[in-house]
Amino acid sequence: MNNKVPVLSCEAWGSAPPPVTLQDSRQIYEALRKSEERYRELVEHANSIIMRWDKNGIITFFNEYAQQFFGYSEEEIIGKHVVGTIVPANESTGRDLRPLMEQICNHPEEHHYNVNENITKNGRRVWVAWTNKLLTDDQGNAIGVLSIGTDITKQRLLEEELRQAHKMQAIGELAGGIAHDFNNMIHGIIGYAEAIQQLTDDPRLGEYSTHILTTAHHAAELTKQLLTFARKGSYQLTECNTHEIIRDVCAILERTIDRRIRVSQQLDASRPHVMGDPAQLKSALLNLGINAKDAMPNGGSLRFSTRNISIDSPTKIYDFEIEAGEYLLITICDSGTGMSAEIRRRIFEPFFTTKESGRGAGLGLAAVYGTTHLHKGAIRCRSSEGQGSSFDLYLPIIRDCAKHLRQSPKPSGKERKIRIMVVDDEAIVRNYSKTLFEMHGHQVRTFAGAEEAINFYRRSYMNVDLVLLDMIMPRMDGQQLFKILKGINPEIKTILSTGYSVDSKVQETLTDGILDYIQKPFTYEQLQEKIDAMASAGHL
Repeated sequence: MNNKVPVLSCEAWGSAPPPVTLQDSRQIYEALRKSEERYRELVEHANSIIMRWDKNGIITFFNEYAQQFFGYSEEEIIGKHVVGTIVPANESTGRDLRPLMEQICNHPEEHHYNVNENITKNGRRVWVAWTNKLLTDDQGNAIGVLSIGTDITKQRLLEEELRQAHKMQAIGELAGGIAHDFNNMIHGIIGYAEAIQQLTDDPRLGEYSTHILTTAHHAAELTKQLLTFARKGSYQLTECNTHEIIRDVCAILERTIDRRIRVSQQLDASRPHVMGDPAQLKSALLNLGINAKDAMPNGGSLRFSTRNISIDSPTKIYDFEIEAGEYLLITICDSGTGMSAEIRRRIFEPFFTTKESGRGAGLGLAAVYGTTHLHKGAIRCRSSEGQGSSFDLYLPIIRDCAKHLRQSPKPSGKERKIRIMVVDDEAIVRNYSKTLFEMHGHQVRTFAGAEEAINFYRRSYMNVDLVLLDMIMPRMDGQQLFKILKGINPEIKTILSTGYSVDSKVQETLTDGILDYIQKPFTYEQLQEKIDAMASAGHL
């Protein structure tokens, strides 16, 4: 019997194709099998998340990369709904993801691309960018969705850090500007209240002016915290032993907070010295301690610890960028209520607070943030709800222990009457200065701007003992004006009055020859102390 399939010519078949031989069928089958194997191998080993899910949200395919990424085996994930497995019901931002999943299931053609938070089997939150393609049957009816995902968690975190850094910078600029202008107003309030105190014999007016002064000083403390957050607070760097500061802070907390809170120290750093402002560092640590106290209404533990660490390369911590070098790490850890991720992201923003109305202005941690920047350090918060909180404060260890700021001579205590020239663009500051200084026997000339001040000083500098010069003025700032006045009289005696701080520009002006600076708002007594100190040093 001959089993050979005859091969007929095209003429014999007319327009019909020749029949397929058994060998041809086997070749086609083998080609299809190999093609499917290559497709499956490509899909299974692709470095992308690839999955199929039906119109009801049930997963029908999950490639090997997806299994490794999410931590589910094929047996664990196939047949399960996307929500509750790889998709949380709600993102950490609060967005409900269930309506989005339903929309993709029912109208995938409208959701070719979407980004959402996902969750792995062990509970880790990740961000995935998805592309979606509608799957149809032979009749063109939708039967499911093919989704291909890319992990963008790191990119998302970097974008969030950048947005947060820009936001904090913008808030800092706004806070600094507001605080500077507000300081000038407080300066006038304090000055006129002092004038009333000295002019009146009426005890009621004296009492009222005292209340005004007290309120103004409280307002000044708030603006001081705002300026610290804006990295423009007043500070003077000197060599600090942080262990001594921590011991003082712990002693204060033990005396003032709930006795059910146990305060402890573990000071293991062998090199605790940093270049900093002791008052600001103490204030920052106190703020962190008080913040921890508020998180433990029923008592708990609060621990301050230190150790030395080395950072090998420039590092970004939160939105702080710190250089390589030796650092002191101060950790403040509490057993309190902890914080959610959303609260943790906002804790350093000024006026953000979770406390009840009247229990805080929301500036404590903002001031800590500013102090950290001013000391070229970094701070990081680690916390979760119900698990307490931990703040890590990084400060560069002092390199040259011989560095000390110039010590001001002690004032003689004798009040000397002098001729003062006041240059300030704020009318309330000029008027208050003239009124109060003349009440104490000084001769005072005031000027609103640089041009008139320069013209007067060129004519009459020999009749001016001291120039009180505002740093921030329109058209020409204090530094520029001082250089012109010094060109007229190289022996000029100047005190810089600033609503900001001894920042790099002010420090540069001090180096140029200004004898001292005074932070707004200041009282007459504080200014007189500066004048006495200059007189004792032979400058006046």
